[in-house]
Amino acid sequence: MWLGKPTPRYTSYPPAPFFHTGVAAKEYALNLKHLPKQEPISLYIHIPFCRSLCLYCGCNTMITKRPERMDGYLKALHHEIELVALLTGNRQISSLHFGGGTPNTLSEGQMRELFRCLHKHFDFGSTNEIAIELDPRMASEEQAHWLADCGVTRASLGVQDFDANIQEIIHRIQPYGVVANTCQWLRHASITRINFDLIYGLPGQTTETIKNTANLACDLAPERIALFSYAHVPQIKKHQKSLEEYGIPDMHARLSLDQVARAEIMAHGYQALGIDHFAMPDDSLVTAWRAGNLHRNFQGYTDGSCSTLIGLGASSISQTADGFFQNERDVRSYQNLIDKSHLSVQRGYILSEEDRIRATIIEQLMCNLNCDVEEICHKFNFPLKTFLPVFQRMKPYEKAGIIARKKYALCLTTPYRMAIRSICSLFDNHTQNISTAASSTT
Repeated sequence: MWLGKPTPRYTSYPPAPFFHTGVAAKEYALNLKHLPKQEPISLYIHIPFCRSLCLYCGCNTMITKRPERMDGYLKALHHEIELVALLTGNRQISSLHFGGGTPNTLSEGQMRELFRCLHKHFDFGSTNEIAIELDPRMASEEQAHWLADCGVTRASLGVQDFDANIQEIIHRIQPYGVVANTCQWLRHASITRINFDLIYGLPGQTTETIKNTANLACDLAPERIALFSYAHVPQIKKHQKSLEEYGIPDMHARLSLDQVARAEIMAHGYQALGIDHFAMPDDSLVTAWRAGNLHRNFQGYTDGSCSTLIGLGASSISQTADGFFQNERDVRSYQNLIDKSHLSVQRGYILSEEDRIRATIIEQLMCNLNCDVEEICHKFNFPLKTFLPVFQRMKPYEKAGIIARKKYALCLTTPYRMAIRSICSLFDNHTQNISTAASSTT
């Protein structure tokens, strides 16, 4: 929040809350049928299951230890893969990402069967990367080896925080040794591309604890680190309410936590990217950023320019050149639709030409922290005057030292990188319309 205004994370434009039920399975099927024939696609697979609930979590999850519950979901997932492949054909896959939930709740047999289904329906001959999100508490040396045998090349570990007291508060007891062992097992299995996710803004965190967490994380030498801001939304995720008794850090405390962790990570040689990512100087993300080719999607920052992302599983979101399509969020409802051979997309959004231009501006700001709006308008042959009201609304941010402007070129000037989200929101017609409507009724 900057100048009193909450803002989206902009993993898409428009943000997912603005998807609507007027776009659903029929539109999604037409989009899949008409994808450019030779263009590779990326796949995202959502595995919603977790063994226990972490109190900070805002993901779409289901807590279960029942193998039969997972088997029913995986049966539907296999069927969805078949339905999608019937529409797309045997497409080349540029990258594959397993998210959740906790993908490594799946057994070796379940994961191998899922890979067999994927290989049956898609072409992985030129795939650049297969990534999976892992809970280190459930990892083992044996698991690392069979994941590598399945083709996994990158693992993203949910570290969050190394402080024992904070781990107890958030219900994620995960000592340093557990994470260190997981890194060792992965590297021995030749899965050497390792990411860490850290969170700041958790109850109990201080500048001392976050600095220690960042230092310990860097000592394990992951290729990439994501430093996410905790999103406290108890109105949506009711379990988060219990964290309030420990005290949620306010905005000023969160800024201090962010800056201390950021300084510690960069002191270990990592390059800062966008608002919350870091990578070693020889990483492909850094190479893409230096070339002006860094991109952002629902998985965060990426060096891939693939314009089509197909989401599989409950709540997953697909992105094509034309728009966004989100599957049914409820796991049982998702399974029921797929069991009837129906695509489960329940909401989405079709992009207009102006949406694409605004999306380009927002993505450049989120990736590079700067943008030349006039240059983008010229590229799209779009009238610059459309954005003149935006520059008027930007003046308080300029006065506050958050942004600098030279004609229509913008550059973030505050060290608090998250502030760029507020600048992006000025170009966001959807949030601006809500703000205007709200102010007109007060």
